Amino acid sequence: MLKIALTASALALAATAFPASAEGQFYVGGFVGGGFPGDASLTGTQQPEAGAPGVAGDPARIGAEYDSDINYGFVVGYDLPWEFFGIFTPRMELEYSTIDADVDTGSFNSGNQSFGGDTSIDFFLINNYTDVIWQDGQTLIPYFGGGIGVAKVDANILYAGGGATAPNFAITGDDTGLAGTFAGGLTLRTGSNWEVYGEARYYQIRNLDFERRFIGGGANLFSADVADKFDGTTLTAGLRYRF
Repeated sequence: MLKIALTASALALAATAFPASAEGQFYVGGFVGGGFPGDASLTGTQQPEAGAPGVAGDPARIGAEYDSDINYGFVVGYDLPWEFFGIFTPRMELEYSTIDADVDTGSFNSGNQSFGGDTSIDFFLINNYTDVIWQDGQTLIPYFGGGIGVAKVDANILYAGGGATAPNFAITGDDTGLAGTFAGGLTLRTGSNWEVYGEARYYQIRNLDFERRFIGGGANLFSADVADKFDGTTLTAGLRYRF
């Protein structure tokens, strides 16, 4: 899916090769809505220190499921002064957005443990969208495109092992990976400098590594490196102001 996001951005950017008479315009905006992280499947090999449960060389397979949570962000954009086939108008954005999702449930090596904690994701993206405008004075404007950049993922996934009632294992740490998105939406022009829009998005983050640690009894002993990609969807509504 990351390849799809990159392809969408490339296709939208191709519109810049065809000049039109319109002048470019800057805008700023913000959005808020629901973030729906996909299930995480972190895999690795256990290398426990003395005092930590587990056998060296055994697998460490952690599955975590997340609650939905709030996704919000801010953008600075520019309408490029070109069009493609007379109806496709590209624009570029710089975006910061974030999701902080609570862990709902999970499993370690297909077991039945009690899970908790959360994972936060901060996106830093360059977006390339294309507005579809087929007539003057059009009020509703569909758009599509995608973005590429980086995302910082801060994991704090806690779970109990060996029948303990309190969490005594954790997937911890933060890492930055390559992020890609694919999105589509509708813009409502209000006849002023303000616009309202709604957007659906799929995101994926690759090349992430974390640590599994045993933290029971006051210990904090290294147990395994685990890796995964993160993905999910968002549904948001926002405002833009053009100037």
